[in-house]
Amino acid sequence: MNKFNLNQNQFSDFINLSNKVFNPLKNFVNKDEFIKILKISKYKKSYFPFPIFFGINKKKYELYKREKELIFFYQGQKIAKIKNLKFYSVDKEIFGRKIFGKNFHKHPYFQKFKMENHKFLNFKFEKIYIKKVNKNLFISPKIFKKKRINKPIASFHTRNVPHNCHKWIHEYLIKKYKSLLIQPLIGQYKKGEYKDNVILSLNKEIINSYKNKKNIFVIPFFSYPRYGGPREAALHALVRKNYGCTHFWVGRDHAGYKNFYKKFESQKYCKKNENNLGIKIIAKNEPYYCKNKKKVIDNCKCKKNCKVKISGSMIRKLILKKSKIPKELMLESLSRKLTSKSLIS
Repeated sequence: MNKFNLNQNQFSDFINLSNKVFNPLKNFVNKDEFIKILKISKYKKSYFPFPIFFGINKKKYELYKREKELIFFYQGQKIAKIKNLKFYSVDKEIFGRKIFGKNFHKHPYFQKFKMENHKFLNFKFEKIYIKKVNKNLFISPKIFKKKRINKPIASFHTRNVPHNCHKWIHEYLIKKYKSLLIQPLIGQYKKGEYKDNVILSLNKEIINSYKNKKNIFVIPFFSYPRYGGPREAALHALVRKNYGCTHFWVGRDHAGYKNFYKKFESQKYCKKNENNLGIKIIAKNEPYYCKNKKKVIDNCKCKKNCKVKISGSMIRKLILKKSKIPKELMLESLSRKLTSKSLIS
């Protein structure tokens, strides 16, 4: 029986599927499920916005196309035994149009999708050897919900270390909903992004600056950015519902890529599908630093141009230049811990 080495994205999807993070989806989609999710956002009778597929490149397809059974390995560890392998193709143009919009050909992650997914694979799990992984990498919904968290609980998705606009959002959510899950995405590997351990540790550290910290939780979301805009934002909302959250903050350009999607498109899409998602969507103005009021706010009503937009990319540029990060942008207790070694090189 042949050995198949999973890459990190495939492994994280496997862990999430086998632990009901992507519930009601519990396995990688087959062809009919793939197309149905793309066309009408349905998995069986349930709403589901983004297909979780198992794709392989042309080289791997040629290697495994005659196999009936495989054993999955990740970093030398046996993960699962699979059987009933079925390879299939889908129209990649449909995927591009439905996920990335009418200008999908210009989206760099559509080109990546085409290159990495020559064929797709559907299968059955005959045996799963591992579901649990290091708690610094993954905590299942089942384990998290054992904390007996009071409801309501709001949730916040991030793939950055927290700057002062994140702090404003945290404080808004804590004040309004009393409990908060901050769930940083862990599993990125793009050059120039923050390292996983830095993202997780500084999101945990910022809790110390809040009063009601016993009702604030930070756990990793072991996945990867798909840059799928509104559809991926809806997937993130569904994930937080599965973690027991009642409310989810959707940012101005949630899961976007540069200025590829329209402003507030993710918020509008998630609000439109709020009932289908089964979780309340919080869609507010993007906070910013007001030079006149000298604080972060989301609506200052100043007559003159006073807005300073704070972003993760702005902070990373300052780090690379070895410039001091102003306290208006980030808590000094956090910024002094950031160096060029905090970023993936």
